[in-house]
Amino acid sequence: MSNHTPIPIVTFLPSGRTIPGCDGAHVLQLAQEAGVSIPHTCNGAGTCGKCTVVLRGSASPPTEVELRILSPAQIAAGVRLACQTVPQGDLTVLIHDHAAASILSEGVSVRFRFSPYVRKVPVSLAAPSLDDQSADLERLLKALGLPNRPPQVDLSLLRALPSCIRTPDGAFARGKAEATAVLAGNRLIAVEPGNTLTSCHGIAFDIGTTTVVGYLLDLNTGTRLAVASDLNPQANYGADVITRITHTMQEPNGLQRLRDLIVAKLNSLTEQVCSEAGISPADVYDFAVAGNTTMLHLLLGLEVRNIALAPYIPVVSQPLELPAAEVGLHAHPQARAFLLPSIASYVGADIVADLLVARIHREPRPCLLIDFGTNGEIVLGSKDRVVACATAAGPCFEGGNISCGMRAASGAVSSVHLHDDDLHIETIAGAPPKGICGTGLIDAVALMVAAGVIDETGRILDPDEASDLPQPLRRRIRPGDRGLKFVICDPGELGAPAEIAVTQRDVRELQNAKGAVMAGIRVLCSELGIAAEEIDRVFLAGAFGNYIRPESAMAVGLIPELPLKRVRSLGNAAGTGAQMALLSVSERRRAERLLRTVQYVELSGDPRFPMEYAEAMYFPARR
Repeated sequence: MSNHTPIPIVTFLPSGRTIPGCDGAHVLQLAQEAGVSIPHTCNGAGTCGKCTVVLRGSASPPTEVELRILSPAQIAAGVRLACQTVPQGDLTVLIHDHAAASILSEGVSVRFRFSPYVRKVPVSLAAPSLDDQSADLERLLKALGLPNRPPQVDLSLLRALPSCIRTPDGAFARGKAEATAVLAGNRLIAVEPGNTLTSCHGIAFDIGTTTVVGYLLDLNTGTRLAVASDLNPQANYGADVITRITHTMQEPNGLQRLRDLIVAKLNSLTEQVCSEAGISPADVYDFAVAGNTTMLHLLLGLEVRNIALAPYIPVVSQPLELPAAEVGLHAHPQARAFLLPSIASYVGADIVADLLVARIHREPRPCLLIDFGTNGEIVLGSKDRVVACATAAGPCFEGGNISCGMRAASGAVSSVHLHDDDLHIETIAGAPPKGICGTGLIDAVALMVAAGVIDETGRILDPDEASDLPQPLRRRIRPGDRGLKFVICDPGELGAPAEIAVTQRDVRELQNAKGAVMAGIRVLCSELGIAAEEIDRVFLAGAFGNYIRPESAMAVGLIPELPLKRVRSLGNAAGTGAQMALLSVSERRRAERLLRTVQYVELSGDPRFPMEYAEAMYFPARR
């Protein structure tokens, strides 16, 4: 009889994926290894309470963290935190039906010069003769009118060249050869037999910390043929860049794992857009990629630890043009990949892409650009001078670290209004309320400030203190596990399966985030010697900036209080900027100049920031 203890098998539903349990590995770690997504924001630290699953089978007893976060009824029903639970035998893990995130792919339209870096040129070559013994490559370069100097060509091109311009017996058909040259700038990267001019495509990628979007474009016309998007699979290893960097530092193969995940996702999106357009990935000759500095480093497999450690130095910030195959992208064998430059470790190529759209470096008066996310990137300036900074805003703008927070997905409360002295809420897709996303949180807190539910310090008032509140609002102030809360939606209301509330801790999370952003804005204003009231226009980039109500953002002190007509949403400006870089050499050159033009201000060592942050934590006075 064997004394060997069988290895437990963990099965994840509804995907049906299985993985052997490992000694001490909790369910979240096993899900990551199996490629199964369990939403969370703290990377297994046990602080966010988002990784709830339902278990059937043998598992470790509830931890102190679970007993604090989960109710006895939930635990009795098999609800557990994946980051706290270790399999002790065969285990089935049911992952709740998390709605697909609503991913913003559209941005504003911008006029620019159409001049793709990769282009095709049909050529007709006269047959060689004893009087004209030019080599095949020389003959081709002459027909293209390229400079008469040693060409940069790949060996694979030279090997394929004779068969591209000759018939199988080595002759030129009818005394000439019809072929198509593929040029990247002035570099010859491929030659194809016949006329293939109509098949020339490129893909622009916007790699966000949370989402990834790919755009397929016709490089002959600039027409967009297809768009595909998905969540960034690296989120399984952390909701923000710091936790992902930490993963690469703590796990021997962590960097390679994160690189493999994003490369696989880009290739999957490539297959998707090509299939939609009815072409092959082999018809893709160029890529343009925008993303924050960490995302681009992870894509290339570059060391990221120094981005997280003072003085915060990346491996590279300049724009890169690389063979796409070397990056790992599936396309034409000689396809190129252009990665936009980054301004600093925390003001990346996505912000450079934003600036290609906003063009504040050409404006006569100061303009402000804000890209909201876990890091709030801020750029302020005009044609005279442009400065930038990044603030650690935290994940609350995307629903992270909020008690009932969730991504902007079906069922998320996205808007909160006051109607007949009570709340009126709207959800994404009109679905029953499941939680609250960033824009809904801003609306809710703005309403709480305006109505007097919270004071300038952010403290939720006791109902007895808020005696001038309408009764429907007063009854929404209730005791919670850790202080008072303001109930947005009761269980059963509008079909909500559970209560949705803004807790005192949620208000503090928002205060930290909005305080950091506003403090960054004030430091940049100080750097330029202007008051916030002198800002001519405010550009809001990204999904959060696209859907937020500017009046609510001003009411909580997230952006300067200015006339609403001065505030403009740019949509997914990073995606638009990446497309511009794909379609225009001029925009690539502009991106390179921005790297030299924009001055980065490091807030962590700036003595102005702590004072501005402390002041910006307060909410604007109630009117």
